[in-house]
Amino acid sequence: MIALIAAAGAQAANYFTAPFSETTRTPAFGQAPVFVPHTSPQLVVFGKDFKEGAKNQVYIERYDGAGPVTCLTCAGPESGTDNVNGVPAVSPDGKWIIFHSWRGHYLTIGSPGYGGVGSSLWAMHIDGSDQTQLTDVQPPGSTMFSGEGIDDYHAYWSPDGTHIEYAHLNWNFITGGGEGKWDVRVAEFHESAGGVPSLSNTKVVRPANGHWYETQWWNPNPRTPGFLYTETYPSPSGGGAATTPQLFYCKLILNYSACENGGIRLSNSPSWDEQAIFTPDSKNVIFMSSRDHPGFFNTWAEAVRTLGLPNSWDYLLILPLFEAGFLQPVGQESTDLYEISLRYPEKVRRLTTDGNEGWITPEFTWDPTNSFLMWTENRFPNGYRYDLPISFSELLVQLQALLSNPPGPGIVDVGQNGVGVAPLPVEQRTQIGTFGLG
Repeated sequence: MIALIAAAGAQAANYFTAPFSETTRTPAFGQAPVFVPHTSPQLVVFGKDFKEGAKNQVYIERYDGAGPVTCLTCAGPESGTDNVNGVPAVSPDGKWIIFHSWRGHYLTIGSPGYGGVGSSLWAMHIDGSDQTQLTDVQPPGSTMFSGEGIDDYHAYWSPDGTHIEYAHLNWNFITGGGEGKWDVRVAEFHESAGGVPSLSNTKVVRPANGHWYETQWWNPNPRTPGFLYTETYPSPSGGGAATTPQLFYCKLILNYSACENGGIRLSNSPSWDEQAIFTPDSKNVIFMSSRDHPGFFNTWAEAVRTLGLPNSWDYLLILPLFEAGFLQPVGQESTDLYEISLRYPEKVRRLTTDGNEGWITPEFTWDPTNSFLMWTENRFPNGYRYDLPISFSELLVQLQALLSNPPGPGIVDVGQNGVGVAPLPVEQRTQIGTFGLG
């Protein structure tokens, strides 16, 4: 009887009801670490600036920390011009890595793969060989600045490895007709008989409508092709509350050329909802959100939702608001992981409480066996950070602790993840999150 009860309890456990716990992994990887499937010992790739002169690059390392940390992108084609690279994405068969690069560009803002200007998609094998540019490839005879003002970022593979999706920004008003607006694209990935990677049949599945976009992970079920994405689309009716990034699901139709119903809205909160991945059973979505944390951005989002401001000009507002909300220490937003039911999106539960301590959770991923989540989070240290609402007594305690035990010079990693926006200390740690499924 006890065995039957235990079996029934295990069968009833699911990702939305199972307890969630996290631990800190040492040493920390860089931001947006991802596993390389089908490798033993298990390998991880990530982007990081080790402050040794190479700038932000893509590295590969054993998950257990044994052995060397190898740079894959320190050298390669076009690496003589602004060789800054980051945010790798590994194909499901473990053969290819797509990465985001500033190579060959003279106009660069933000960071490659995280958003900004100047990032193109490249592909390479997991040993760093056959590095090939995939997007924004200029035809022979083009002038020096023909391809400037473009940004392709947050690329993810379909579970069968046949397609990728990514967000695209076009400020190239010289040769590209750019107006500074984003769209979302899906492209076929091919490898020639000679082993050369390329993209073809690129389709725009969400239009350049003035909203800001960021693409996220695919549905792990290849029989239901689609992916998660963030769009500044403030309310289900589409009106009011400019610059409020919310979570959507693009169920692909018409041979991967469009999102069903223009996308399915999953979240509706005056907060920053982003960085989303499916649970392995495709029933729920885990995402990052600034909800539950007072800060500059959430204050803005609440105000503009009340005022009913339009969001067709989000492409002009999103980057200044992001920097004001996340990349400076006064009233900085912090974030946590949440889980939402795909079938019942009104059901949301909070998974982590790291944001209570000022941590920002960015990109995250499953390990190849779907046993745990992994992410690397960042924050300004106590004493540098001024949380809202400001408690001066608590701030004084933090400042006294900072002065009595100041951090070493190594913590001042300006742009250690390629961001390069604020000369302030940044703490970083890699977290492992596990569902207790019984």
